[in-house]
Amino acid sequence: MLDTIPRLSRRALLIYVSTIVAPVCALLWLGLQSFERQRQSLQSLTRDKLAADVDADARRAAAQAFADGKHPIARTFFLTDQGRVVEPRLHAPLPQLPPPELAEAERLEIAQQRPDLALAQYRALAARHVSEGLSLLGVARSLAALGRTAEERDVWRTLAARFPDDRDLAGRPFGIVAAINAGDKAGLFEKISSGRWDDLPADQAEYFLKTLDPSRPAPYLDRYAFARDLEEHFTPAASLHDGEIYANAFGSHSVFYRTAGPNRIAGFAVDAAWMAALEARLARERQADDGSRQAVVFYGAALAVAMILLSAGMVLLVRDVSREARLNRLRSDFVNGVSHELKTPVTIMRLYGDTLLRQRELSEAERRDFYRIIGRESARLGRLVDQVLTFSQVERGDVRYDLQAGDPAPVIAGIVDDYTGWLEHAGFSVERDLPSSAPAVRFDAAAVSQAVINLLENAVKYSAASRQIAVRLAASNGHVTFEVEDHGIGIVPADRERIFERFYRAPSGTGKGGYGLGLFMVRHIMQAHGGRAEVESEPGRGSTFRLVFPVATS
Repeated sequence: MLDTIPRLSRRALLIYVSTIVAPVCALLWLGLQSFERQRQSLQSLTRDKLAADVDADARRAAAQAFADGKHPIARTFFLTDQGRVVEPRLHAPLPQLPPPELAEAERLEIAQQRPDLALAQYRALAARHVSEGLSLLGVARSLAALGRTAEERDVWRTLAARFPDDRDLAGRPFGIVAAINAGDKAGLFEKISSGRWDDLPADQAEYFLKTLDPSRPAPYLDRYAFARDLEEHFTPAASLHDGEIYANAFGSHSVFYRTAGPNRIAGFAVDAAWMAALEARLARERQADDGSRQAVVFYGAALAVAMILLSAGMVLLVRDVSREARLNRLRSDFVNGVSHELKTPVTIMRLYGDTLLRQRELSEAERRDFYRIIGRESARLGRLVDQVLTFSQVERGDVRYDLQAGDPAPVIAGIVDDYTGWLEHAGFSVERDLPSSAPAVRFDAAAVSQAVINLLENAVKYSAASRQIAVRLAASNGHVTFEVEDHGIGIVPADRERIFERFYRAPSGTGKGGYGLGLFMVRHIMQAHGGRAEVESEPGRGSTFRLVFPVATS
């Protein structure tokens, strides 16, 4: 970009960078270092204060959990005795011997393989309410051995309904065992997972849940995984005092605990989600009350604003310098183009004038042809001078248009007529669709004539090998539109708006660009008339330029 900036502008840019940008950047760098140190110090202090607040609130919640036996902070309560986890129970107790009153019935059922006799014994015991749950269990087993399935299922259901919390000799609840044997499994998984039988040992809970639905996740079993980790990794403090609450962490678990008698410790696993919510809440409260943080934020924001302003100034300066350089380059190209345009007709007129003076033997036809050429070039020179003068007036804001309501059709047709001969002499065929009249518009005849001439000359310049031009005048939707269509090189999309800028020159089909004023003047004239200049173009297929005038209102 610097290569396109003039030397004086480049020097101004370097002075701005060395005297303002560099010192300010150095100060900003020092400020940023100081800001970073303050930020880190504040973060460390905030973390320490937040950790102390979280610990204090968590200990208060732990005390409440021990007092009430429940609290959101407590995920799983536990009890250890001499280092062994007692609750949650990890292992089922050893099977018990049957009560003496059931001994004879079990002998008949098991030893003598007489389920019919055992059935009668068990029913008699159940009728007398002797170990009724175990007696009904014997009835169900005997019925199963006899193949009396329907009766067996009814007994299992009776056992599950009347004695859900009683246990068999292996310590299993009848509410689970009997329901499974009866085939009533619906909802049983949810009951076990909800802690309906909270003292269920780990091996029994895992067995029952896997039996009911082996593919279904069971978060309830997490309490037993915690108990196993607790038994393996938990090491309490060496010296414990009654009533004091202690904290510990192992693996992914955090616990609060206290003494519960000689060699016994009671505690609970901390709910991580509850702790995270507590920490987030305290962090928000501390952030709202922390004035030092607000000061650091304000300081950081001030530095950021300074950086933004400095960067914006740099960008604006570079943009303005680049724009000025581009405008100077366009002005230089414009001067070169105008000089060339002036030089061409002057050279032609001088050449033909000298020929007329020196060669007196020329025929009358040759002389008339030379006069015609001199007249054409002098008219061309006049138009160029007029256009430059008009552009100068536009730049100064001195142009005044005499807008009068009238029919534009005769004016436009007259200009086209005047140029038709020139166009045909240049090898162009002109397709005309010009009605004799059109709705009245407010226009300056001289200015509109200049706009029409510019469009015609533009069509000739950019037609390349094509030699067809169409001119049309039509009225619709409250507007009168004049358009010039060529079939030349067309305009790429990137240039369609820029071609109306002053000094902008698109490459022409003849290899000769204009001097960047024609279309600029066309748009200026149309804007002054309250209308607009439009273009439709496709590269390689030509362009259509339009002058759109609003119809005059009475």
